Amino acid sequence: MPPHSRLPTVIDAANALSAGLRNPLLLVGLHRDIDGLIGKDGKPLGRSTKQYALRWGIFTMSYAAVEAFFNDVLALEPSRTRHLPLNPDKIRHVGQQHAVRLFTNDWGVRTRILGNAPGNRSRWKAYVGTQEVQSYLADMKNLRDILSHGGDPYAVSNRSGALWPLKSGGHSMRLMGAEGFIQACCDLASQTVLAYGGDSADLPEWPEPERSGLSAERRPPLPLLH
Repeated sequence: MPPHSRLPTVIDAANALSAGLRNPLLLVGLHRDIDGLIGKDGKPLGRSTKQYALRWGIFTMSYAAVEAFFNDVLALEPSRTRHLPLNPDKIRHVGQQHAVRLFTNDWGVRTRILGNAPGNRSRWKAYVGTQEVQSYLADMKNLRDILSHGGDPYAVSNRSGALWPLKSGGHSMRLMGAEGFIQACCDLASQTVLAYGGDSADLPEWPEPERSGLSAERRPPLPLLH
């Protein structure tokens, strides 16, 4: 199909998202760098509440960046002040006003979840299809809302199974989950560029952290992205 008239705007928004994800990824690196360090109180920083707070910062910064991406893409007029939440149904509806099909059943996102192998190591997982993507993003929105209102992040929902269960009965986003959400943000933006008639050459160079071990494994393909 011919490119949509708003494709240049979408490409600019994708480039802005790529830039906006660089700081969260620097925090991913910082989270790992402080594993072996000692704080001013003489206590290890690794596995401390100080270190854990970084993952919430990584996640909320990434969430704000991808939400801004969709607001930039779907602004029907420069004066529009109504904020568009990261909700597939609402984004799909506004996309129809651009005559563009967003969040269709062939869309997907990749993230990292708790694996089944011994040692509780994380692994890549693809959520594909309207229902799976909706479920994953609903949990992410629930976590963002809890953090934004100063609530207990361990009370987050986990209908998608993307979060880590706690012995207390709650759920948590570990560093790999926060890093995985950044990948999901890139996947959503890439598929949006394609939906507006772009191709792989129009996608920005998405920032990535240094990967090793299971994190460096090949990510699963998506129907629209390989």
